[in-house]
Amino acid sequence: MPPGNSSHKVSVAARLLASIDLIDASQACALLRIETDDPEGAMRAMACDGALITLVQGGEIRLPLFQFDTENGRVFSVVRDILRLRPARISNLRLCYWLTRAHVDFGCAPAHRFGHDDAAILAAFRRYIEPICHG
Repeated sequence: MPPGNSSHKVSVAARLLASIDLIDASQACALLRIETDDPEGAMRAMACDGALITLVQGGEIRLPLFQFDTENGRVFSVVRDILRLRPARISNLRLCYWLTRAHVDFGCAPAHRFGHDDAAILAAFRRYIEPICHG
């Protein structure tokens, strides 16, 4: 194992987080038209219910903006479907990586097609999480 391996992991995570448009819990509540005195608690509750993806940046909850249908003030329904399918081995950070990187099926990141190609996104995600079997 090369020295500094843990710092390499941190820098990879930091670079990934920097490449994603993230909002804080208060901004997410405003987008979803949720009035609360505890925005972080409201977002944690939604995340525990499998309704949205949360990340931690600098000890604070951050939410990827791509999961929000900003025109209609809701979370895209495909997010809940993906979270139901996601195996425990795939972290929210790894999930965001997959959702924000160009995919051969779409010619862009799957997250860019939310609300348009949801069935195709789910099919691609099912292929992605399928265990590798050598024969």
